[in-house]
Amino acid sequence: MLFLLILSVILGAVVSGITGIGILFWVVAIIIFILGLPGSLIGSFIHGENEYSQDRADYRELMREIAEEERMDRYLDKIDELSDNYVDKPNIYIDNRQVHFHNHSVDNNQQRDKNGRFISTKKKKE
Repeated sequence: MLFLLILSVILGAVVSGITGIGILFWVVAIIIFILGLPGSLIGSFIHGENEYSQDRADYRELMREIAEEERMDRYLDKIDELSDNYVDKPNIYIDNRQVHFHNHSVDNNQQRDKNGRFISTKKKKE
């Protein structure tokens, strides 16, 4: 709208300067402003709609991030709650794809076979 006002004043001044009639400045400026007003209002409305929809998209993204953080907090709290039931604290590894929950302890006294695999200490059923 400000652009329309500036444009009408400039065109009014140009017409007034070319013709040499001072009153034409006001006549041309007012006519151009009135004729350009609907287009300016429609343009500002459309531009305002774009800003509004972008604000709504930003708001939805913010709410999605907050919900994701809350889900992760609840998930980690649940893991902590489950890990309190074990004598040995489990190892929790978190990377960008998944959470690994390991509750097996490392026994350094356990024997290995020739390939380096642990040999089971469980007794076989007879």
